[in-house]
Amino acid sequence: MSNVEGKARAITVLSPVRPGWPLWLHGLFFAGTHLTFSLKKLQQLSFIHYARWAIVERRWPGGDRPRGKRQRYRYLLFESNFNGSWDEYIDAFSEVVPTRMRLIWGSSYGFPGPLPVEPFKAYIRKNELPIDHYYSAYPAATTTEVISALEVARAFESFIARSRGLAGADFKRSYEDFLFEVQHHL
Repeated sequence: MSNVEGKARAITVLSPVRPGWPLWLHGLFFAGTHLTFSLKKLQQLSFIHYARWAIVERRWPGGDRPRGKRQRYRYLLFESNFNGSWDEYIDAFSEVVPTRMRLIWGSSYGFPGPLPVEPFKAYIRKNELPIDHYYSAYPAATTTEVISALEVARAFESFIARSRGLAGADFKRSYEDFLFEVQHHL
């Protein structure tokens, strides 16, 4: 599958936006970027590598006009990379951040709401675009594994610095402290 690379998957969804909603979406995206407390629930979804929303304007490249082809609607573009199955990903979004889904996708024609999840999944499938190419920097690792590896590396650097010149029991104690600190990342 062109949207799978190792343990990671990609999804791209393009939905037509109802008139008057792009301004709301711009405000919502600004708030989501600058009000970090609003990201707490999303951070629970540690299997997400990356997610972004964008508004695609009415003029697209191509067509016989110098400035491109004018579309009937603006579109809401959603792109994400994640670990796990497509169904698990959509289920998690529906259960963990249903209000956010309503606030964002509520701008789009045909959005059934995040719950119950089956109509939401049908909506996503209808608006999902095929992926021609997908690349993952760490295809054998999940997001959680990469974050844990970075934490172990940081703690190891600290261990090296504080253990220089230690001998015997002091070194052993420092090493055991290091292991205790990183045990949930191993």
